[in-house]
Amino acid sequence: MVIKNDKDILFKSIEEIGGLYRSKELSPVEVMEATLDHLNDSEPKLNAFITVMAEDALKKAKEAETSFVKGETVGKLHGIPVSIKDIFMTKGIKTTMGSRILNDYIPEEDSDLYTTLNQTGAIIFGKANLLEFAYGSVHPDYGQCNNPWDINRTAGGSSNGSASSIAAGIGFASFGTDTGGSIRLPASFCGIVGLKPTYDTISRKGLFPLSDSLDHIGPLTRTVRDNAIVMEPFLNKDLNYESIFSGSIKGLKIGVIRSLTDSITDPEVSQVVGSSLKILSDLGAEVVSIDIPGVDKALEIAFPILLSEASHYHKEWYPKYADDYAKGTLLNVKEGFNITAVKFLEAVQKKKEFANKVNATFSDVDLLVCPTSPCPATETDPSFEDTSYDFTQRTIPFNVSGNPALNVSAGLTSADRLPVGLQFIGRYYDEATIYRVADAFQVAIGGFTKPTF
Repeated sequence: MVIKNDKDILFKSIEEIGGLYRSKELSPVEVMEATLDHLNDSEPKLNAFITVMAEDALKKAKEAETSFVKGETVGKLHGIPVSIKDIFMTKGIKTTMGSRILNDYIPEEDSDLYTTLNQTGAIIFGKANLLEFAYGSVHPDYGQCNNPWDINRTAGGSSNGSASSIAAGIGFASFGTDTGGSIRLPASFCGIVGLKPTYDTISRKGLFPLSDSLDHIGPLTRTVRDNAIVMEPFLNKDLNYESIFSGSIKGLKIGVIRSLTDSITDPEVSQVVGSSLKILSDLGAEVVSIDIPGVDKALEIAFPILLSEASHYHKEWYPKYADDYAKGTLLNVKEGFNITAVKFLEAVQKKKEFANKVNATFSDVDLLVCPTSPCPATETDPSFEDTSYDFTQRTIPFNVSGNPALNVSAGLTSADRLPVGLQFIGRYYDEATIYRVADAFQVAIGGFTKPTF
């Protein structure tokens, strides 16, 4: 099967690619070569990758091909091209964190994420661009990652390279990090699926931390079903795909977080979200209004924790290497040293109280829903200094509470044809219900929409 110029193959599902491998209609080498070709063609416009491990990826693709030729029993991710954010340690492979300070840093150990992905047989071919240290702003040495829906706009942050590349068909999944929305917001901007699983589901060993209390690791994919396949090796249980992806959500009760939904001022985002809620109702879910006390104050809880913990991890570099940071990152690192122990401990206590409030809502509903972002993709990266939009208002509450939360594209704005994200939030360790509802919704709106890139 010749696929060198057939980009459609790169947008197939993981299940479809695996089926073609097993029937020997398609080779992992062909898919890896096509992925790398597409990456090379796209990179001048997207700037989605910092490091590409082409030689090693092709070697592993050949090994995977041999496994399929021999008819060996392998897992769902065997031979599937996957990327990771350049903040996970990879032994012998440059890991920059998107920073000038660590431009030539080569770890001596692998992160647990990298180890587990290799064990599944997935082929990790690249390390994706990101905001510096997943924090503050992009470093000018690396440059902004652009959005395949409009290359004059940002892919978001901080897992921008992961989101941009997946939307563009470069790889079938990517793993990013989310401390305040850094998986879900770029997923929203780029029109893909991004999951922040329950806190501590995926081991953070070998991840350079931003805020250990708020950091989550999760997958970005084009479809909900792909997301579940990629996530399963990290769960303590097998997912019942037949049950999850039955297409039925009848009888489920979904609570619309009114304060986070009605406060959207962008009329096109409001229109898409309103239509989405009707679709959920038409699918048989009971859609009700709900409010979470203090949800609008979650930023005030998160920031003393995030800022102080982040600065703790940077104490060996600041102020010694102050001139090497990007401006936005430097401002945040400096501010963290001003947080008192009293403010930090007060925030930790409020974090526990808020988590209890969020989880109390699940006595009344099965799932929560709200918009992911207040607007579609902007021209430049969102930052803490930008007061025109409060980008993390709808995402960071669930970093504070630790609940699983997923973005799925809800449709496009009519004027600029840009994706609008819808966020589903579930009970602890109940990613399955999120997947069930998000998949039924994604199927109902016609599945993943390819960008115009």
